[in-house]
Amino acid sequence: MPFWSIHIEGQVQGVGFRPTVLRVAYAMGLCGKVFNTNAGVTIDLFCSKRELDEFLKKLRSKLSSLAVISKLWIEELPKIDSFPNDFYISPSLLGENKSANISPDFGICPSCQSEVLNSENPRYLYPFISCTQCGPRYSILNGIPYDRLRSSMGHFEMCTSCEEEYLDLQNRRFHSQTNSCPDCPIDLRIFPETDHTFPMPVDLMDHAVTIIQSGGILAVKGTGGFLLLTDATNPDAIQMLRKRKRRPRKPLALMVHDEIMLSDFFTVSHEEKELLRSAARPIVLCKPKKYTDLHGTQAWVAPGLSLLGVCLPADPLMFLISRKVGRPIIATSGNLHQSPLQYKDQEAIEKLMGFADAIIYHNREIYFPQDDSVFRIAENSGQKIVLRRSRGLAPTFWNKVRIKAELPVLALGADLKGTFALWEGHNVYVSQYLGNLESFDTQERYLDTLTKFLDLTGIQPQQILMDKHPLYHSRRFADNFPYVNVTEVPHHEAHFAALLWEHAALDADEPILGVIWDGLGFGNDSALWGSEFFVFHSGAFERACSFDYYDYLLGDKMSIEPRLSALAICYISGGTLDLIKGKFSSQEWSLFTRMLDKGGHAQTNSMGRLFDAVSSILGLCDFNTYEGEAAMLLEQLARNYFDANGQAAIQSYFMDSIVKDKISGADLISQIIKDKSNGLDSGLIAAKFHLTLVHIISQVIQNTGCRKVGFSGGVFQNALLVDLLHQYLGEEYQLLFHEQLPPNDENISLGQMAWFHIKNRSQKLKIKSYVLGDSR
Repeated sequence: MPFWSIHIEGQVQGVGFRPTVLRVAYAMGLCGKVFNTNAGVTIDLFCSKRELDEFLKKLRSKLSSLAVISKLWIEELPKIDSFPNDFYISPSLLGENKSANISPDFGICPSCQSEVLNSENPRYLYPFISCTQCGPRYSILNGIPYDRLRSSMGHFEMCTSCEEEYLDLQNRRFHSQTNSCPDCPIDLRIFPETDHTFPMPVDLMDHAVTIIQSGGILAVKGTGGFLLLTDATNPDAIQMLRKRKRRPRKPLALMVHDEIMLSDFFTVSHEEKELLRSAARPIVLCKPKKYTDLHGTQAWVAPGLSLLGVCLPADPLMFLISRKVGRPIIATSGNLHQSPLQYKDQEAIEKLMGFADAIIYHNREIYFPQDDSVFRIAENSGQKIVLRRSRGLAPTFWNKVRIKAELPVLALGADLKGTFALWEGHNVYVSQYLGNLESFDTQERYLDTLTKFLDLTGIQPQQILMDKHPLYHSRRFADNFPYVNVTEVPHHEAHFAALLWEHAALDADEPILGVIWDGLGFGNDSALWGSEFFVFHSGAFERACSFDYYDYLLGDKMSIEPRLSALAICYISGGTLDLIKGKFSSQEWSLFTRMLDKGGHAQTNSMGRLFDAVSSILGLCDFNTYEGEAAMLLEQLARNYFDANGQAAIQSYFMDSIVKDKISGADLISQIIKDKSNGLDSGLIAAKFHLTLVHIISQVIQNTGCRKVGFSGGVFQNALLVDLLHQYLGEEYQLLFHEQLPPNDENISLGQMAWFHIKNRSQKLKIKSYVLGDSR
C-alpha cells in the first residue's frame, strides 16, 4: 500500500484542524494518523495517489475559516505491508525545533453564543464556554505544539462529560483543548469579598451587572487582561472613570452586546461590520447615531471627535455581562496611567482597586497579555487602517511571499509603540502592541514578553536589529544577547521596508516612491526626520525629498505641547507671531524666543509636529492630553468642513517653494497664519492644509517619475488624508498602504527585518554591524 506523509504549516493548531482531517479520512475509509508537530501538522496516509488527491481536495473544502495553510508538501515513503486498519489522532510529536505558527485568540463563536443562552444546555450561562472555533489560544500558551497540557488549561482536569465530548468524533468539541463546563469549572471570583454568597457564577455576574447599572466601575479579567467597565450612557460614571484613571480626554472604547444593539446605536458599513464580527473581535471606529442614549454622553466618551471605538464581546464572560447590562458599556484597558495592561490577579487587585469598585477575575492564567486590536475604515475609499495590532491578530505575520531567514533574527522595534519581531526559517512573528517604552513598567513588560516568547519558540537569535536613535530604550534590550551581532537600522527606511514586505515588493524591479511621514525618527544626518520621500530601487533607499528643518524646541516636550511646534515653525516663517504669542506667559515667551534666537537646537522636519502646529494656530489644541490629540482634532475639523461644503470650491495652498529635494513647511505655515489673521474659517484652513499635502505628494511623484507610491508612518492613520490620496492619486498611480500592520511605529520591528533582508540581498551595499561590547 502506498504510504504518504503530508506536512502542513500555517495556522493549523488550535483551529480544529486535526478533527477535520480525521472526519474527512473516516468518511473516505482511509487509514493512517494525524498529529501536531513543532512545525505544524503531519498526516500519515495509506492510500492510492488518486485517493490522496481526493483527500486533499475534500480537506481544503471542509477546513474552518480560521485555518490557514501556508505550506504543504508530501513525501512518498516506501510501501509497507503492515499498516493501521483505521485513522486516528496520535499524540503530538515533540522536538527541539519549535517553528509552528501560533494561533491568536479567537472571539466567542455563534455556536457557543447560542449554547450559553440555551437554558437546556449544560453550559447555560457558563462564562468560560469555548470550542475548537473559539476561545483563548496565544494568551494561554506556554509550549509548542499547542495542546491542553502546554497551556494554562493544563491545570484543569476535564470531567467525565467533557472527556466524552473530547473523544467523540461527532461532537464539535472533539479534541477541543480549552474544554470545560460547570462540572469542571474555571472559578469566577470577586474582590473585595462581600457579605453576599454567590453559589453560581451567574449570581456573581448579576452582582457585577448591578455595579455597572448603578453607575459604578467594574474591573473584569478578559482574554488578554483586565478591562474597566462602566455604563456608557451615564455621564457621571464616565467622568468618574476619567478622574480615577487620569485620562481627561483620550477616547474611551465601547462594547455592545450584539449586532442588534450595534445597529441601534451606530451607523456601520459592511466593511466595519465584517471587522467587528471577525474572530479577532477588534475595536472599530464607527459613527454613532443621533438621538440615542449615547447622544448625551458622546462628548464625554470621545471629546471633539465624531467617531467612537466600539467592539463586540470577545469572550463569554464579557458576552454575558454586556447582555445583562442591556446598554452600551465603556470597556477600556485596566492599567495605571502610562503603564501596561494588568493581567495578573494579585497585581490587578493591588493596582486597580483605586479605579474599580469591584474586580471580577478567575483562575485561568494569562501568559501573554494583550490589549484589544483597533481598526478604522477610511470613509470614502474603504481603505482599512490598522491602528493597533494585538489580541486576535498577533503574533504570526502572514507572508505573501515566503522568504527564508539565513539565520535567526530578532528586531527590537521602536519606542513609542513598542513591538519586537522574530524571524527564523520561513516563520515570522511580530509581537502584540507593547506600549510606550518611556515607561519603566512597559520596558519590564516588553522584556518579560520577549523572554517568554523566545522560550516558547526556542528561537536563539544570531542577529539583533535595532533603531538608529541612540536614546531609544528598545536598544537596551540588545544587552541581553552578548556576543550576538547587532545592526542599526534607519527608522524611516524601516517604515518603508515594512510596507514593501507586506506588498511582496522587496525585490521590485521598478522604482517605488515611499512617503514616510511620522512624529520623528533619527535621520542619517543626525537630525530628527519625519517628512520623508524615498525612492526604492535595486535594493537601495534614496532620500528624494523632504520638508525643511526647524528647531526641535525643548526636545520631547514639543510632542506634548503643540504650541511649541507652532512657535518653532512660525519663528522661521517670516510671518506675524501675534496669533501664537497669547498661548504663552510673558516669562515663557521671553525665554523661548531667546532660546530660538540663540540656536543650537536639534533640527527636525517632523510632519507630526507640523500637524500639531496647524492645530495650535487654529486654536484646537495647545497641550496634548494624549498622543495624537492635536492631529486628530485637526483631521476632524477638516472632515467636518468637507462634509458640509464639499470639495469643489476648496483650493490648496500654493507651494511654489518645492525645489528639487526640499519643501518649505515654514512657507505653508505663513500662508495659514495669513488666512487665520484675515478671518478665514478655521475649517476651511484645515481642509486646505490636507489638500495641500496631497498636492505636494503629487508633485513629488511627478518629479520622481514613479508609478507605485507607498505610505507609512503614523500620519497615515489619518483617514481623511488617506481618502484624499485615493481620490486624487488612486486612478493614475498604484497606491500601497499597510494591510496587516499599522502605519505607525508598531511596524518598525518587521521593517527592520525587511531592511536587513534587502541589504543582505544587495551586492552593492554593506551593512555596518558590531558585537555588543564594542563602542556604540
